[in-house]
Amino acid sequence: MCSSRSRSIRTVIFATGVPLLAASMVLAAGVALWLGVGSLLRRMGVEGFPCVVSEYVWIFLWVLLAEAAAVAAGIVVFRLLARRISRPVEKFAAEVDGLVRSPKPNHVCDDTRIAELDRLAQAFNRLQTVRARQAAEIRDLARNVLHDLRAPIANIYNESDRLFHDMVGREEASAAIMSASRSLLRIIDTNAEISRNYSGCEDTPSSPVDLAEVVRESVEVYSAVAEEKGVCIKCVLPESPVRMEGHVAKLQRLVGNLIDNAVKFTPGGGSVSVELVSDEKGIRLTVSDTGVGIPKSEIDFIYERFYRCSDAKSVSGTGLGLSMVHSIVEFYNGNIDCQSSVGCGTSFFISFPPLPQSTAV
Repeated sequence: MCSSRSRSIRTVIFATGVPLLAASMVLAAGVALWLGVGSLLRRMGVEGFPCVVSEYVWIFLWVLLAEAAAVAAGIVVFRLLARRISRPVEKFAAEVDGLVRSPKPNHVCDDTRIAELDRLAQAFNRLQTVRARQAAEIRDLARNVLHDLRAPIANIYNESDRLFHDMVGREEASAAIMSASRSLLRIIDTNAEISRNYSGCEDTPSSPVDLAEVVRESVEVYSAVAEEKGVCIKCVLPESPVRMEGHVAKLQRLVGNLIDNAVKFTPGGGSVSVELVSDEKGIRLTVSDTGVGIPKSEIDFIYERFYRCSDAKSVSGTGLGLSMVHSIVEFYNGNIDCQSSVGCGTSFFISFPPLPQSTAV
């Protein structure tokens, strides 16, 4: 809603431009008359004053007439200018109002021949693009959440029904219900934590953490799984501790998810490499594997919740691991990059800024 004090572009142009034009013309005529009279009086003396005044009165009247014509022409010009400016603005406002009321995030015309308005239209179109992407993400998230929650809820219902009708042993049914409940809670808790990470919220304060120790422990945890699968894990860590302000649990999930994915998608005989570097430029963590790789067309989507690459749908998982990794990197103001080639492997490069996030021992 526009306030009662709001004024249109035409009103502003007329209210400011026309009075300024008239005032400048009158001021210019007055200055010219004063200078002219003074010059003639110095040349002709006091005796010629009446003649000078008479001549200048006529000149002044002609000047006023010319300025009146100029003001009239200026009003016409201002009207045309105001119409030229206001029409695209009114059209833009109408288009924006129509798009806001429309469920489809279409774009407005960004070729109005007014540079500032074109930039505004381009900014609005970028906003519409973001709006469309967010709407698609919300739809996909809702669809994926419903799909992933359906299985554990169905298991809980089925086992409860079987237990109720004495079709299965109590211990067996209880184990199945507990397993499905854990899966359900894990999905809910993971999504809640991802949302907290993106919002920058954390209940516990950060403290100095030795990231090298976190990486070392994570490698030890997954070494048994990798050895059983026939995958070799190589770990390169600095000799001195790598301190950064953080939360042990978050950093364990970050490193653990990366190593887990690397081992999971690397066939037997392959290898996983984990390297941590710390210098004046910051902290850099690299996790590489010689696994199946990720198609280039899918790399831009791997951090979306529940997204699973086409080659990974046969492997167990919820599709939340890389979403968690990305949210933790964002939480600590870091950067993450992925390079992958199908059939050759994948590398994740994570960097955290130096001080004050990273601190010396």
